[in-house]
Amino acid sequence: METTYASQAATLTTHDLLAILQTPEEYEPEAILAVIAVLEERGVQTLDLEENKQHAQAVLNAKQELEALPKTPAERLRGMLQLFIPQPGYYVTPILLNINLAIFIYMLLIGISFISPQAGQLFAIGGNYGPYTLSGQWWRLLTSTFLHAGILHLLFNMVALVSVGRQLELMIGRSTFIIAYLLCGIAGGLASIWWDGTRVGVGASGAIFGMFGLLLVLMALERKLTWAEKRAMMGNMGLIIGVNLLFGMKDGIDNAAHAGGLVVGMVQGVVLMLRSERLIAPIYSLKGNIITAIVGLVLFVTAYNLIPITGQMRYQYLMEQVAEKEIAAMQVFYEMAETDESNIDERFVPRIEAATELWSESEALLESLTEVEGKDKDHVLAMLDYVRLRKKSYELFSYDLQHGRPPMNERQEKVLWAVEGYINAIQQGRESQIVNANYRNVQELLQLHPKDHTMEVDGEAKEGMLVVIDGIKAGFTQDGALDGITADLDKDNIESTTILKGEQAKAIYGEDGANGALLITTMK
Repeated sequence: METTYASQAATLTTHDLLAILQTPEEYEPEAILAVIAVLEERGVQTLDLEENKQHAQAVLNAKQELEALPKTPAERLRGMLQLFIPQPGYYVTPILLNINLAIFIYMLLIGISFISPQAGQLFAIGGNYGPYTLSGQWWRLLTSTFLHAGILHLLFNMVALVSVGRQLELMIGRSTFIIAYLLCGIAGGLASIWWDGTRVGVGASGAIFGMFGLLLVLMALERKLTWAEKRAMMGNMGLIIGVNLLFGMKDGIDNAAHAGGLVVGMVQGVVLMLRSERLIAPIYSLKGNIITAIVGLVLFVTAYNLIPITGQMRYQYLMEQVAEKEIAAMQVFYEMAETDESNIDERFVPRIEAATELWSESEALLESLTEVEGKDKDHVLAMLDYVRLRKKSYELFSYDLQHGRPPMNERQEKVLWAVEGYINAIQQGRESQIVNANYRNVQELLQLHPKDHTMEVDGEAKEGMLVVIDGIKAGFTQDGALDGITADLDKDNIESTTILKGEQAKAIYGEDGANGALLITTMK
């Protein structure tokens, strides 16, 4: 039909051709394009010739797209299924689409929520979480690109992937496309943990934004297309990118990943244009693609090693390490609790000592958290006391079992009672209370020595009386005895003992002195 229009236009005079252009809406777009072609051949130039040409071409494109649309349900279904089938010019995109869908189905099969997965679940299967990603689990930068936080997240990303992939893959070729996609995805992951490494990041958004950025640069720098031809395409892509970045301002959206992928995609677009002298080449050389991939990976490895684990990210990481060590260390305690006390003997000692080492490691980790402030600092201090009390409990268990003594005794019960107090306070968020210097008094428990030592003192000691050694609260008497309280104290080193009555002791030591106080002064 185009040949017919062209032959008919060639028989008309220039005046007649120009008259047709005065009412283009009355003619088919193919006819208008044929008229313009003849006028150009004759060297006729008018002010609106180029504008008429662009309008006619746009109308023709829209007409062809409309004609290409499937008309029956069966045709629509076949057209939709074609999106998932690799084919010439559209090969890598459906493979990426199918991988993302398969992984999402796997997530559902293992019990992860269809709508809103928990952060812990996403982390467990490969989500990008700064403290762990930067501590050797670099592969999370890649795996997180194929995970999605619910069906809507997956749907939006896959629609965008197909949209950009159908255009871009045809322009730059398979290998160039997949290299660019993966580099943009990794860049998005790095940007995410650099900006806020305390959240679990997942999704293909960084990679997809990168591909939009790459396509945008190709359109902007390609030297054959006119700016008039580029304007509409670039405007549409710019609108898509802008809307998504604006949408990313909402809570829970990882805009840093979007921006990181976008920037790297645009940089790759510039590189591709330089490689092809600003012409879009469907097949770039394999050598050039390999060099691009190597340079990109070198830059990413450098960036990966430069991102520090500090602040909140370090705090969360170390607290999780402490939690993992606690779980491991508590196994022997739970086993002892389920065992009849008569069967608890020195056979438990090796495991108790191994668990004690875990408590020591946790203690060192918590002591290294010196930069925290506010509630986090209170939590660290409370956890530090808790860990030290657990460690002391295990040391007492080990010593008593090695010497044939019952594991549960007065000293152990005091320590475990204090442990329970810390557990309750931490679970209820009352760390600021328990770490208050006037409230917290665990030093006497931490200074307990495994060896038995009972000391008699002159005077009348009552049950529940506060014992103060050299001005430091050491504990309370039970049945008038000091068993365990003065384990490290040499009786011959005592200079004096003084008993304060209830009101007098209470005035000095508060409620701790309600039953009186026994003051012990040692020789200096």
